[in-house]
Amino acid sequence: MLRWVSLVLLLLSGAINAGYSQRVVITGVESVRRSYAEQEQFSYARGDSVVHLNFRNNNLIIGFRSPEAGTLYRYSVKGILPRFIITRDTFLVLPNLPNGELLAEIYDAEHSYIKPARLKIIVESPLWLRWWFLPMMFVYGMIFVGAGLYLLYRYRIRQFLRLQQTRDRIARDLHDDMGSYLSSISILSQSAQRSVTKDPAKAQATLDRIGQTARQVMDSMGDIVWSINPNHDSMTQVIARMTDVASALFATGNDNSEQVSWQVDISDEVRQIRLSAENRRDFFLIYKEAITNAAKYAQASRVSVRLRCEGSFLCLEVNDNGRGFDPQHPVLLNPSGGNGLRNMQNRAALLNGTLAIRSEPGQGTILTIRFPV
Repeated sequence: MLRWVSLVLLLLSGAINAGYSQRVVITGVESVRRSYAEQEQFSYARGDSVVHLNFRNNNLIIGFRSPEAGTLYRYSVKGILPRFIITRDTFLVLPNLPNGELLAEIYDAEHSYIKPARLKIIVESPLWLRWWFLPMMFVYGMIFVGAGLYLLYRYRIRQFLRLQQTRDRIARDLHDDMGSYLSSISILSQSAQRSVTKDPAKAQATLDRIGQTARQVMDSMGDIVWSINPNHDSMTQVIARMTDVASALFATGNDNSEQVSWQVDISDEVRQIRLSAENRRDFFLIYKEAITNAAKYAQASRVSVRLRCEGSFLCLEVNDNGRGFDPQHPVLLNPSGGNGLRNMQNRAALLNGTLAIRSEPGQGTILTIRFPV
């Protein structure tokens, strides 16, 4: 009996001594880049149990050894190798490792009861294969679509408001200008009808006023139609319209039947500007009011118009050598001048610009408007 116990103890002692002497040790870990023929050495220290790989460099070489030469090894890689492989080589090549976690175990095949050398391999997945990528892309997509729909909604609202403002302005202009003109024509026609038999000369004068008012109606309607036509957005069209109006006003001279010398000076950079329909109309009506006053009331022999850019501002200057007036009391020389100046001031405010008038009786008039473009 004692002999059998001694034999068992001897075997156990030999197994323990053999386990320590036959233990497999991982000596190094290297990765081979897919795009290069060179190897990339990991900062691997003996005893490390985890190696991290990038999904682009997922080729791995594991080196190991045993104290005895010619040892037979048995290894497995859980996740890619379905069974153990036996070899006498002291290295293990693992190409094209899949994403995720793998566990490599290397045994001494002749002493399989000894604890193997283990190495945990973690191959990092690309961003588009991680669990949070699709939810994040969905959230970003919803934010992008929502932002696009919101911007489209804002754009549609702005377009609607601009259209509504244009409609309101046309309705207001038709009510204010056309309404007053048509009321005058109606009153004058009734007066002419009463004077046809009693006072033919008065009736003729009334008919002349009706004709003049009708021409004013046509001019105002022409201005409204021209201002809302998108084909006239360019400054080339605006300048052509300004020249036509000036030619029509100064062709017949002033109230004293004197020929008026007029000049228009346009800088080249002005022709590159584009104005919206609202700004174009307000700018043109200020210009038209200014040269109309110069032609009808200033008794000037020379009128000059200068249009230029000053940084981000458009500047219009109308200068005449007429009789001038007191800007604080314009009604003294022109019964309708007060309303005309107020209209120009209001339109300059709509342009977010400034209107300046320098004039003295007998010294001529300089009107300047500046507004951003």
